[in-house]
Amino acid sequence: MILLDCETTGGRASHDRITEIGLIEVIDGEVKDKWQSLINPQRPIPPWIIKITGIDDAMVIDSPTFDEIASELYERLQGTILVAHNARFDYSFLKQEFKRAGYDYSAKTLCSVKLSRRVYPQHQGHSLDKIIQRHQIAIPDRHRAMADTDAILSYFTIIQQQVDEALIQQSIAEILKRPSLPSHLDNQLIQKLPESPGVYQFYDESGALLYIGKSVNIRERVLSHFSADHRHHKELDISQQLHHIDWIETPSDFGAQLLENSYIKQTSPRYNRRQTKIKKLYQISRTINKEGYAELDVILADMTAASDITSKYGLFRSKKQAQTKLLALIMQYKLCQRLCHIEKKSSGSCFAYQLKKCLGACCAKEPAQRYNLRVDMALSHIKNQQWPWSTAIIVAEQSTSTQSDVTHYHLIDQWCYLGQVDKQSEPQTYLTNQQGPIFFDIDTYKILLRFLTPAKAANFPYLTIHPLEHQSPIIMDGWG
Repeated sequence: MILLDCETTGGRASHDRITEIGLIEVIDGEVKDKWQSLINPQRPIPPWIIKITGIDDAMVIDSPTFDEIASELYERLQGTILVAHNARFDYSFLKQEFKRAGYDYSAKTLCSVKLSRRVYPQHQGHSLDKIIQRHQIAIPDRHRAMADTDAILSYFTIIQQQVDEALIQQSIAEILKRPSLPSHLDNQLIQKLPESPGVYQFYDESGALLYIGKSVNIRERVLSHFSADHRHHKELDISQQLHHIDWIETPSDFGAQLLENSYIKQTSPRYNRRQTKIKKLYQISRTINKEGYAELDVILADMTAASDITSKYGLFRSKKQAQTKLLALIMQYKLCQRLCHIEKKSSGSCFAYQLKKCLGACCAKEPAQRYNLRVDMALSHIKNQQWPWSTAIIVAEQSTSTQSDVTHYHLIDQWCYLGQVDKQSEPQTYLTNQQGPIFFDIDTYKILLRFLTPAKAANFPYLTIHPLEHQSPIIMDGWG
């Protein structure tokens, strides 16, 4: 194995460059070689990076570029397990640098953060700083490549001294475990899978779509489908039929969830069953009768009127599901079954009143104001979220991945996802010229609620909401 650490000009592998590499070659537990080099990144090093690493422009001006050391480094790394602290970071930078230099680099990686969590589960924090402090590892030049690599080596020595050998080997084996890939799937394709958010599609030999999934790490999620045990029969079927994989990267999980949901409804893959298009939804409506009492009823939602849907209560995939919920509310809050359209009598007291399970709203024994307050309490838990903005909005989605700095722009109105738009385009033009109808989708609604409601938005700083100043009305007159 090779223990390695990289210093860089920043955190994005697609944009930033390596400034220093330090590595230690270990064979059969013995250190066989050490190698380090400053790297000229061919761009200025930011002041905040200089402050952290101590590496400035003057130090690297006469150092080799990555292209110049690529051949030697590639030979050193061939056939070895790459060990790094937060290996995903170093590995992504190496892959990008080698790609620019014309090399297709891939390797098994052993992350010492993951190993630390497995062998020391009782400890809080597994950053290199925490480990150095916890185990009192002497390190003269923190945040320099070779010094950090030496710290990792020292930590491995400590683990060998303190942890049972069987647990170490088991932990390493689990981290390095490679899934059993389908025999007819090109291994080179697997190596190209990105470690970034997005959507992936599985196809069979004839090109028919088997399955669509999403993940914050496409590569990791795809490989998880091929675990040797195949705990679910569906996974085994997919594995046996799979011949090709495509993927689309997104800046974050927000775009991945929207894209996955949209694609599944458009294409109906063979093994996606949960997110098929729903053509009917049921809700609970609240009206006031001429006596001033609130009446509840299960109704069919108007799928072409999003604002009307969100002004009512609950979203149910079947009439029976809605009625079951209404009955539960009736029992819990002692509501009148006749005023809730469960009992079909047009007037007079309901049967539940005789059993003392209704307080008499049906026969004016309970004041309307008090009954209506109890109805509102019952409905408060299932009130749908109304659209918080007066217009459509553009959501700017910035990347959360170190391997990308792309931003996507999403047009949304009344909890309906209208699609991705260009930063330069005029969204109002899209709304005016929108061809074809728009419909309310419950799965889109739930995704948007998780990310965009005022109470949740602060948790997603990579999403910026821009309300449109002038909006043309959207057309909602049927199904897309």
